[in-house]
Amino acid sequence: MLQELKFQLSTAILTILTVAAAISAGINFAQQFRFRLPDDGVTWVDHVGPGGASSVQAFRVAPDSGAENAGVRAGDILRRINTLSIKKAVYVPQALATIGVWNKADYHVERGGVEFKTSVIIAAVPRDPAVIYQYLVGVGYLIIGLFVYFRRGSAQKARHFYIFCLVSFIFSAFHYTGKLNGFDQVILFGNVAAGLLAPTLFLHFCLTFPEPRPWLKSKLTVAALYLPAVLLMTVYVGISSGVLRVSMPPVLVREMLDRAWMLFLTGIYLTGAAALSFEYNRTEDPIVRQQLKWLRNGAFLGILPFALFYVLPYSLGSCRTPT
Repeated sequence: MLQELKFQLSTAILTILTVAAAISAGINFAQQFRFRLPDDGVTWVDHVGPGGASSVQAFRVAPDSGAENAGVRAGDILRRINTLSIKKAVYVPQALATIGVWNKADYHVERGGVEFKTSVIIAAVPRDPAVIYQYLVGVGYLIIGLFVYFRRGSAQKARHFYIFCLVSFIFSAFHYTGKLNGFDQVILFGNVAAGLLAPTLFLHFCLTFPEPRPWLKSKLTVAALYLPAVLLMTVYVGISSGVLRVSMPPVLVREMLDRAWMLFLTGIYLTGAAALSFEYNRTEDPIVRQQLKWLRNGAFLGILPFALFYVLPYSLGSCRTPT
């Protein structure tokens, strides 16, 4: 009776979380089409020059962007946009938000000690087709999780598997728009937290299916599995909140954290797939072996191409921050 009550309570909680996540993802998806973030094509960073003078400098200028077409180059110092004095890099998106997409702005730029004015057409951040694909992947995770949990909710590890699917849905279907209002901040935090939690949930599942490994029966050992994700999340929150200060431009800090996360995600998923493969080789039950085979093959087919053709080049610096 107590076990049945626990199952009903957990099902009710998961149902509420699922409905809330699905509604939030739906609102977020609609916002991707209704809101376009203005962009001049430049990555602006705070720069401290000789004598401690601070300024806002062009770190990167995207090819064929409004700023490049207007003559802005990497290393230029931005003094004003229209009549707004730009003293910090964060002022730039604020200024662009007031100007709006597909409008013209006067940029007062300094290069080599000489200040000049140029007109920049403010474009919109292009939509990444990969984001639509990620939403579809998220829906796929949710459908698979719901099917398994509500068809065989009392089966071994069904609840754990559904939580993994739900977290993977949140990671795939939560994408910040750039508005960074209260809702958008929740979406951003959910995306980051789910992106760190999902790989560890997968590894935990792999190490406890069909039965927990003898060395993993201690709660302390289980908690240790989640420690790397917690540490990475702590670093992310610390840097984004300003509690942890680093002497690097924000864009480089973001890329550094993204690379660390990519390596973490890939390593954890590969470890989980290897654990499934090891368990498959030592299991004799034909039904369990078939289940392990499906899980193992799916894990390797999902992570190996991603690791070889995206994570490895990205980690080596051959491509920039993913969307």
